[in-house]
Amino acid sequence: MKALQGILLIFCLVLLTLPLFGQVVSKKQEIAVFSLGYYKSNIPADVVGNIDEEIKGVFINIGRFDVLGMTQRLESEDVNVFIDNIKAFKEENVEIPEEVQMGKEFFTAADLNRLIGSFIVVIPSVTSYSREQLDNGKYRAAVKTTFTFLNVETAKAFAHATVETEARDESLSKAVRAAINRIPLQLTYEIRKIAEFQLRTGILEVSGSEIIMELGRDLGIKKGDEFVIVTSRVLDSGKTLTQEKGLVIIKEISEEVSIGKIIYAKGGARVGEQLKEVPRLGFETAPYVHVVRDTELKSEPIVIIGLRQTVLRGFYDFRPIVGLEVPLIPNIIWGIPFNFYIGGEWNNYLGRWQITPMAAVGMGAAYLWYLPDDAKDYAFIFTHLGGEAQLTISYLVNKSIKFVFEGGYMHWFSMDPTGVIFDEPLLFHSYKGLFAGGGISIKY
Repeated sequence: MKALQGILLIFCLVLLTLPLFGQVVSKKQEIAVFSLGYYKSNIPADVVGNIDEEIKGVFINIGRFDVLGMTQRLESEDVNVFIDNIKAFKEENVEIPEEVQMGKEFFTAADLNRLIGSFIVVIPSVTSYSREQLDNGKYRAAVKTTFTFLNVETAKAFAHATVETEARDESLSKAVRAAINRIPLQLTYEIRKIAEFQLRTGILEVSGSEIIMELGRDLGIKKGDEFVIVTSRVLDSGKTLTQEKGLVIIKEISEEVSIGKIIYAKGGARVGEQLKEVPRLGFETAPYVHVVRDTELKSEPIVIIGLRQTVLRGFYDFRPIVGLEVPLIPNIIWGIPFNFYIGGEWNNYLGRWQITPMAAVGMGAAYLWYLPDDAKDYAFIFTHLGGEAQLTISYLVNKSIKFVFEGGYMHWFSMDPTGVIFDEPLLFHSYKGLFAGGGISIKY
């Protein structure tokens, strides 16, 4: 009898822990990153060095790789030659000579043995680099870099990525530096989009609307990162159907585990279920329309068309925001007014619903479009100082789109209230009052 009870107990434990055995948990991958290929681009050596530094910094800082830096450079057309050589060394038992030439670079036997021992090889190459002076006197710099990802074990390229950045500045060197500085953000996103690099983990604990999952800073997870809960089942045909059943946002991080907030989960979240990273650039954009009852001018309601940008990655409850809006005030026939503001929001999650108070301060300006060409230097004027506070209620339709409903109070003070600077037709009066409106919000 006791033996039967023991067997039943073991059977129950196996059933309870069965989901755990189906989890896939990501680990750091070994990766060899070549130096930047640029032989066919008219690009200065110091610029190459700066791009190289940014690229290798991305692979190190992203947290999911053990990086081996290579000093050799390969052009995009040398990739196939490199793959053929690696394949021969691995599959045909070809003895590696003391020195092998690929393109313009030479590899020693030690170099190739290190590469063969790596899981992945990354070959970056500049495919275009341009600098030009624009009609307005500013300089424009643009860099286009391609990345080939090679699985050494199979000797095949499994992914390609392209990063294009540009910048404009009154100084050429600053424009070039700014274009290079924009590489890490886009390259990080391109890497996280590649299926072989997307993080996978499992739910360790569930407590109310929160979960604890394996992986944390050790794999480069940040606050605000999102994971979908996925389930899989084998169909009668033998094929596997994988479906997303929930969404989790990371709110706290430690070295090896993270705490996530369950936004939605069909049937609830369970210990042992699989989580998969949702790669995003890390921003949320909300186009909106507000209607203001102006208590200052006591005129007809003012319609405001705006666009708000929120930083997601690296933040959870508090998040910084920037915005640009165009108030359709009466004297818009003389110039195009707009307000630029910066501020913050505080997010409270109630399932798919989200309640978010926010506040911002900013400056108003106008572009006087009707001025003649010889007066264009005076076409841009500052008109207002002010800010606004509001409460936003949003509903998450799917993992990337929300409907947004907003209401609050704004006050924009005229910087020329008495008309000393401008004549009456150009007066940009103060305006204030309660407002309401809405829009949509898109995460990407």
